[in-house]
Amino acid sequence: MYIPPYPNLMQPLKLRSLLLKNRIMSAPNMVFRSFGGRPDEYYVRYLEHKARGGAAIVTLGEGNVCDGGNHTLGIEPTFENMAVFAEMAQAIHEHGAAASVELTHGGIGVNPRFNRDLNRLISPSGGIGAHGANTRAMTRDDMEIVARSFADTAEYYVKVGFDTVLVHCGHGWLLEQFMSIVTNTRTDEYGGSWENRIRFPLYVLEKVRERLGANRAILVRVSGSERTPDGFTPEDIAEFLARAQEYVDMAEVSSEDFTYTFATPYLPWGQNVELAEAIKRVGKVQIPIFTVGSILDPAQAEEIITSGRADGVSMSRALIADPYLPKKAAQGRDDEIRPCLRCLNCTDSDNDNHHFTCSVNPLTAHEQRLGFGEEIPLAKSKKRVLIVGGGPAGLQAAITAAARGHVVTLAEKSAKLGGLLRFTDTDTRKADLRRFKSYLVRMAERSGAEILTDTEVNDALIERVNPDNIIVATGSRPIVPTFISGYERARHATAAYFEPDIEIADSVVMVGGGLIGVETALHLASLGKKVTVLELADTYAADAKGVYKLGIARAAQEFGVEIITGARAVEITDSGVVYEKDGKTHTAEGGSVFYAVGMRADESLYLELSAKAPSVALVGDGKRVGKVDGAVHGGFFAALDV
Repeated sequence: MYIPPYPNLMQPLKLRSLLLKNRIMSAPNMVFRSFGGRPDEYYVRYLEHKARGGAAIVTLGEGNVCDGGNHTLGIEPTFENMAVFAEMAQAIHEHGAAASVELTHGGIGVNPRFNRDLNRLISPSGGIGAHGANTRAMTRDDMEIVARSFADTAEYYVKVGFDTVLVHCGHGWLLEQFMSIVTNTRTDEYGGSWENRIRFPLYVLEKVRERLGANRAILVRVSGSERTPDGFTPEDIAEFLARAQEYVDMAEVSSEDFTYTFATPYLPWGQNVELAEAIKRVGKVQIPIFTVGSILDPAQAEEIITSGRADGVSMSRALIADPYLPKKAAQGRDDEIRPCLRCLNCTDSDNDNHHFTCSVNPLTAHEQRLGFGEEIPLAKSKKRVLIVGGGPAGLQAAITAAARGHVVTLAEKSAKLGGLLRFTDTDTRKADLRRFKSYLVRMAERSGAEILTDTEVNDALIERVNPDNIIVATGSRPIVPTFISGYERARHATAAYFEPDIEIADSVVMVGGGLIGVETALHLASLGKKVTVLELADTYAADAKGVYKLGIARAAQEFGVEIITGARAVEITDSGVVYEKDGKTHTAEGGSVFYAVGMRADESLYLELSAKAPSVALVGDGKRVGKVDGAVHGGFFAALDV
């Protein structure tokens, strides 16, 4: 008899007339693929993949209400756009999922650049927001207009085929701004007490319910806590939801703190589960509670539901890394799920001047162009492919080439696969990246490719393989700071991981404050070391993008890592590093000194092999020093081109 691997996660859920096939919601994300208010064809296919992958609800992100754009011109409910939204809803339905759309107004957080009517810049109490919007305090007429617009917008999406709407009452946008004493300083019946501050959000939900009728499911997104001493608490939100459940049928609980909304590897998994649990514990909320935030694994999700801490889970980045996570979980194929790194590359590339990118999933943002999903199509003719190097680029190339039916040989000169990612075997903070490294190794080993370790590529091997294609993925090498006097007293940052027998003093100086230097410093600090980082530039971790860097900064403060920018190291001594800053000479004391002043692409073997096969490609750090995304994408597309 069939026994489902995750019976509670895969249990259906009825919300009024809406029947969900499981307890997994694909959370709203990726908002910069709309032009003039119209989603492009790629955006349609992007969401279709979430449905095809098995999520019960697929949510379109940031449907702006009343010209209240937060980040973009967003999606607009116009007559001209009805056809594309109808296509989007139908594409989701065709794979058995419910189609939802998030409705939001930025309030004081709007960006004037993305709002057409600058006379409509409004917020609960007025003021200038982070994007420079000079907002005026809302009048009661404004409230009526906004509430009616929420209802109008909800009705529009239902008419074009969406099953439900997710009304955004969190993340610091307009409706939550009324709930917060920080942004709501009103002295009328909409400010002051909690009862007053939730009055307008409840009114909006009431108007949406009136418009959609008694049978239509309505969802709400809330921040479970402001995570500040004087901010609202889970108990407050429980009181709000106890009132709101007259109008809504499910609540998704997130968090207000930005670094908890977009968590890095320096926070635990499920960082907001405690908020959902606290809300349920109050005992007043009868509607289902979903939780969102680093829900990355089906076993984790199953435990959350089984324990009663939440009734369902909402996943964002996990379903960007692998849209087929729900399907694989239901089929017991957990070890084939491509893990999310929580690197925030997706979040940081979700803007109007970048290609939306997932570090571990090369297909993200290519669904419409490439036209295939979980299964990679076979090549038209079988080739012999030699892959040189067993790091992330080489492993991904082997997985992809073998999946396409080629005869693949991968040669790695060391005893183990994983390349530089093997540092995660001993790193204290990189469990997410370690999972991905293990995934790549596991999938390469079961791909059918011939895996050779302790193997140098030479003429004898090339003669045996007789490759039609060679993919060189030999990585990069550390730059040694010979320009610093006494550099030989220091070790490269990777020695902290790859040389377990070295003695590391209680005080450490790291020369170089790029991402490698800072994250190694965090690793050492978590081992109890006192770490000082010296960075020549005026900012540290410059190779980390905005949201991830916020997480790095928070972790550095938490672990007590001192980062000194504008510091030029001039000499490494037995007791530390002499450096210059602002025209003065200082000394950073440390019994051990490490450096991370950059990496250099290693293209030497590529040049040797360039004439050894009809086609020779260089990928990963060997071509251009970067991060995991460059290696994985390079290996994937090189194999796709074979």
